[in-house]
Amino acid sequence: MGNLVHPDSKASSAMPLERLDGWKSIAAYLKRDRTTVMRWTRERGLPVHRLPGGRTGTVFALRHELDLWAGLSAMPGDDVLTFPLPSSFARPGTGPDQPRSGAGKAAQGTARRLAVWAMVGLTGAMAAAVAIRSGASAEPSGPRISIPALPRDPAMSSKFLTARDLIADRRSAGLERAIDLLEQVVRSAPDYALGHASLAEALILSREFGMRSDAEAFAAARVAARTAVRLVPDLAAGHRLLGFIAYWADRDFAEADAQFQRALIQSPNDAISHFWYGNILSDHGDHRAGIHALDRARLLQPGSVAIRTDLAWAQWSAGQDEAATKALNAIIATYPDFAVAHDCLSIISLARGDYAGYARHFLRFAELKRDTRLIGNAHAVDAAVRDGNGPQVILRQALDEAAHNPSASMLWPALIASAGQDAAQLRRIVRVAGQRDQRPGDAGLKLHIRHAWRHDPAVSALLTTL
Repeated sequence: MGNLVHPDSKASSAMPLERLDGWKSIAAYLKRDRTTVMRWTRERGLPVHRLPGGRTGTVFALRHELDLWAGLSAMPGDDVLTFPLPSSFARPGTGPDQPRSGAGKAAQGTARRLAVWAMVGLTGAMAAAVAIRSGASAEPSGPRISIPALPRDPAMSSKFLTARDLIADRRSAGLERAIDLLEQVVRSAPDYALGHASLAEALILSREFGMRSDAEAFAAARVAARTAVRLVPDLAAGHRLLGFIAYWADRDFAEADAQFQRALIQSPNDAISHFWYGNILSDHGDHRAGIHALDRARLLQPGSVAIRTDLAWAQWSAGQDEAATKALNAIIATYPDFAVAHDCLSIISLARGDYAGYARHFLRFAELKRDTRLIGNAHAVDAAVRDGNGPQVILRQALDEAAHNPSASMLWPALIASAGQDAAQLRRIVRVAGQRDQRPGDAGLKLHIRHAWRHDPAVSALLTTL
């Protein structure tokens, strides 16, 4: 299909100015000498990051993290300077001179398999989302909230930490064990907000990595996330989870938007909130803001494969095909078992009519996910592609799924018909989509379908109904 360059897709070039490179720059910003700053890093948790590789141990810090630390870490007798934080949070890529590229244009449809992969690789971010120590405030200028790091009962503390480790593994059996442990924790310590938030996270992950249905997982996760926020109204992790559920379960972009903005007001430098928010903005069609938020997450959490993968998907969704494909191939060259990169490449391959590529990446994704049904479908596709019947089998699988699930997006079978240049089938699918209560999302699929038929006025007119 070539490179469909989308306007306003480039993230702000001003972001790197927040980064301070080297001990000298960090010390100058804090108005202290290098020795003091290095001691604070060792003894007081000053947020200084080290770049991997190299011989000199290059370090850097982010201005906002230093500002937040300075506001939270002052001890009696210190004259640590506190730096002002913004009084409000503006969505990335928006503002008086940066209008949102996709404002008011809700994309119709639902995500195919990508919804929860935004959580991969960031288990530790639950602790980073709030100041996990007694008396620590999520925002220096606001009221202080007290969030205990662990339950008071040592046995429950051990179970909580074990559950967090199991969540990090993203394995079906381990997630079920984590859910069981966290349910014990919240029964024993019903006022422990982080226990409820962690339970919500494990439940959401179980629908993708385990065998729980969307309905079962989201219903229980919603209760747990709401409980966490009721206990600690300013808990950034709780609002982030509610935002995730609002979009991927309810397809309520306005509610998701509000929850994520509240989470980011409470914790403006939480990488996972920027990550999830960017993923949602991109899926919704707000490409500039989505890429900006993902760039922000990448700046805050350098080296995250999950963020790099979702950034590449956001680029493809914005029409930057070549850059996205190059980035995803680089990821699987280094991390061949990272399933979501194969999932993204399977869709990208199909969109450009590369059925062999689709079969290869779909099969690898299904194997890594260990989903018996998906593995069976992937083997059927692989065999059909070898026999020259790939397009028909792929489309039949998509239509069967849509027939059994009335809420399923019709954009996925529409993309398959579009890739096969089957105008008659595409028209039928679009008409069915028009009869369904299609929900916003899958902006990247819509963009690529429309681009493929840009020279056909009749089909282009019909596609506007999506």
